[in-house]
Amino acid sequence: MDSKERTALIRKGNEFFNQGKIKEAIEIFVKTGYKDGLQRIGDYYYYDKKLPLIALRFYRMSGSKKKIDEIMERMVFALGKWLGNDAVNKNQLKVKLPPLKVSPKLKMLAQEILEKHKEENK
Repeated sequence: MDSKERTALIRKGNEFFNQGKIKEAIEIFVKTGYKDGLQRIGDYYYYDKKLPLIALRFYRMSGSKKKIDEIMERMVFALGKWLGNDAVNKNQLKVKLPPLKVSPKLKMLAQEILEKHKEENK
């Protein structure tokens, strides 16, 4: 599509948006890749409709990292509240791993490197 056609479509999409015809505006904004329009669609779903997951989709299309980060932080906060503050205890999130097995040759090589490094730094 050439720039004139794109501009005309974007104008039509803005008209649809202002008239409350959101579905029609979405089709045009997605087709033209109009980032400002996609951002406004995201704002519409986030602030007006209170649907952050739908808004997230449009923020991703518009490349709005700030809004994406905001929604993700709120989701993590909400999950923490849902689980309860006691459940999100740092001690409960730790994973116990089995002892690390290192080959004797690798251990000797590491020791030699450490000793050489000590000598160089004297």
